[in-house]
Amino acid sequence: MKFQEFRTVLTEAAKVGREYQHLEDLVFVDGSAGANEAADILEKLGTDSSDVAIKWDGNPTIYWGREPNGEFVLVGKNGWGRNKSTSADDLSNFIKSSGKGEEWREKFGNDMAGVFNVMEAATPQDFRGYVYGDLLYHPGKPFSATDGKIQFTPNLVTYTVDTKGPLGERIANSKVGVVVHTKFDEWGSKSGAPIKDVTELNSNDAVVLGQTYVPHQPKVDTKEVDNIRKTAQASSQAIDTFLQGTKGLSNPGQIIYTYMNHMTRTQQIDKIEQGFFDWLKTSKVSQGQQAKLAEMNESNPKALPAMFGLIKTIMSVKDHIIDQLDDADTDVKATTAGEKGGEGYVALGSKTKLVPRTRWQPN
Repeated sequence: MKFQEFRTVLTEAAKVGREYQHLEDLVFVDGSAGANEAADILEKLGTDSSDVAIKWDGNPTIYWGREPNGEFVLVGKNGWGRNKSTSADDLSNFIKSSGKGEEWREKFGNDMAGVFNVMEAATPQDFRGYVYGDLLYHPGKPFSATDGKIQFTPNLVTYTVDTKGPLGERIANSKVGVVVHTKFDEWGSKSGAPIKDVTELNSNDAVVLGQTYVPHQPKVDTKEVDNIRKTAQASSQAIDTFLQGTKGLSNPGQIIYTYMNHMTRTQQIDKIEQGFFDWLKTSKVSQGQQAKLAEMNESNPKALPAMFGLIKTIMSVKDHIIDQLDDADTDVKATTAGEKGGEGYVALGSKTKLVPRTRWQPN
């Protein structure tokens, strides 16, 4: 099998992660080719960060837009493709009647009714299609303004914006803030396209942001990038053979993906090289697959250490980039639990996430 054919088979078999991968996860998504791809991305980021944008930590997710006949629709994530709310009351009643009667639904339903009215007024009558994004602030969870600074905490990250800047001035006079990711042509569609210009969706009451690009150009240590390539080359056969799997275990990469997320949530990401088989014992991976992983590791003992070593090196270079971007003088400053930095950044061209997993724990 030729190398390119192998890479295609490996990628199709893995189907690991989401549309935007963690940069370091490319190692077990695409094997040694993924490690080299990560090195290429890191090298580019050291000279051109023009496609790097803030990864906003907004909440909740909303979909809104207009039907072919111009009727306005706004729903939450669980309503997309299911419940077409065409009025503030429709949306509020859907939220309040869903679930198991949780107490928070009453207030949340009323809050989202207010969002509905603001976004309906802001969306042009001739707009067609839908967009989805994450709320940053709204009347039910408003921003605060003190000492020339605006702050809002939609989820885990607190954002601080200078009121003297253009964005701060817009926010100060608005009621709803939302960051948009994608546009869909049809209701309930699962395939959308990135939206570049959101100007028409804005109003005095609604601040709708598209991609917020970083203004700072970080530096990257090319020696570390070269080391990634050298390690990937030296370990390519071991890594790629392991990720091919075996009969009864076709997707080892998916198991490693689950392991990485567990180690991130439990703040043990710095121990990934030692914890894999201990985690397996308490995981939901079947006993049969655990046995196969042990056999694969015994017959190919260099694969897992090489993969986890590459992951840690890529994370180290990536985290250095994140630190530089977090320290840069920008209009928007992010903090998490009082510490510098937010959820990280996205490299749009490569569809990769630059998330500081050593300090960022997802919900």
